[in-house]
Amino acid sequence: MVKLTFYGGVNEIGGNKILLEETSTKMFLDFGLSFGCHKDFYDKYLQARSFALIDEYIAFGLLPEIKGLYREDHLKHIDSNHSLLGSGGDKSVDAVLVSHAHMDHVGLIPYLRPEIGLLGSETTLAIINYLQDTMDGDAQEFLDWYESFKHVPKKRGEGLKRATRADLEDEKKTREYTKLTQGQGYELDSWTIETYAVDHSLPGANAYIIKTSSGNIAYTGDLRLHGYHSERTEEYIRALETTDIKVLLCEGTRVNEPPGMKEEELKAKLISTIDGAKGTVLVNYPARDTSRIRTLAEAASACDRKLLINPKQAYYLSKLSDLSDVTLPSDNKMGILLPLKSWGLWGDSHYSKDQQLKDYSNAFNSKDVRNFALQLSDLVLPQDVARAQSEYVVTCSFYEISLLHDIQPGPNSVYISSKSSPYDMEGVLEAKRVNHWLEHFNLGKPVELHCSGHLSGEEIKDLVERTQPEKVVPIHTNNAKAFKEMFDNTVLMNPLDSLTI
Repeated sequence: MVKLTFYGGVNEIGGNKILLEETSTKMFLDFGLSFGCHKDFYDKYLQARSFALIDEYIAFGLLPEIKGLYREDHLKHIDSNHSLLGSGGDKSVDAVLVSHAHMDHVGLIPYLRPEIGLLGSETTLAIINYLQDTMDGDAQEFLDWYESFKHVPKKRGEGLKRATRADLEDEKKTREYTKLTQGQGYELDSWTIETYAVDHSLPGANAYIIKTSSGNIAYTGDLRLHGYHSERTEEYIRALETTDIKVLLCEGTRVNEPPGMKEEELKAKLISTIDGAKGTVLVNYPARDTSRIRTLAEAASACDRKLLINPKQAYYLSKLSDLSDVTLPSDNKMGILLPLKSWGLWGDSHYSKDQQLKDYSNAFNSKDVRNFALQLSDLVLPQDVARAQSEYVVTCSFYEISLLHDIQPGPNSVYISSKSSPYDMEGVLEAKRVNHWLEHFNLGKPVELHCSGHLSGEEIKDLVERTQPEKVVPIHTNNAKAFKEMFDNTVLMNPLDSLTI
């Protein structure tokens, strides 16, 4: 008997945590953060307390209450008799099968026991390494685990001090990561996992067919048919057509939406918009979407401009540069904009290079990004953009909007929003603040030009009709009932529900 239990990813977009089990074999399909649930209880200034994070997340339904699943350094620190301790030192789940490295699919992995391994693509591993380099605290421990709440002897004098990662480097544990490749089935006990690369708004995305004793289960992860690699998604659908699928776990982010633009169509519209601007062009887009970075770089180049990305993005692209399945724009189509930070001394000839370096070194929360950025010689500064506004397309997210004050965009400048519309109050407030900045600098309303990372409703209907699964379970959607209206074999699940196969 095979059972699926839905601890996340149903009646919500993201938060995928689906437990697949058969006798003693157990595997999670993703282990992501539910943004909606998290925002019900927390915000930027109200965060879970580190010493009680796992307990709080379980209480609010962000984590499932399962013994043998979580890192015991946290649980013991809360209560040495914690109800989730006492698994005999054994992990209760064998692995997490990762579809891709968006936080709503991987964001809670750092709180799992380090013995629980990950399965996914080589590109997803590279992105997880990037996240580990650039995030803070326990939330960054996707792969390298350091014991928390530990004291060690002081190096000088008597007594103990709180252990740092440097103190524990020799004791760290590294979570096993198994790279899955297309065309090679991976055996986990009696299961066979077939891997298919698919197109999404993040590189390295996989969809899967899991062959069990009770039948075949298909897990789409997140996917689309209108990106640069739509043929990958099409190949997965063809594989489903020739496989007897017992249960299709199908993402439905856009199940109520019509087909949108293809990435190539988006590029043409961006070229038209950029070409019509005589001043500064600024654009807000998903920072890790390499397809969008490529689109913007090529659109900028077609208009005799250069796309400027930020140092963190440049570090991210360096992590992906050697991967064969990721197509990145050429370096001559991009530059790196170093925004003014700290005292703003960088590039000011009144100060020595040493003073500039020390000033800017404090501006990065990641030493890896800092060291990477400050070794680069060809950096563009905001004052460079201000003097040559028709030469660049500038990456400008909500958190970079203060660049407008440094660049002082001139007449016929434009701000492009190339990301999804706000879906919660926080996003609405961010958009309102951006609009205030744009109005102040006479930029008008943002130009909305976006291409989604998900299938449309028509494409979902075509996928299901072509593949003829016995049961369809909508996941990663706020509109599961739309599946029921399209497919008689839809099974609607709620959080904590189980489906036996």
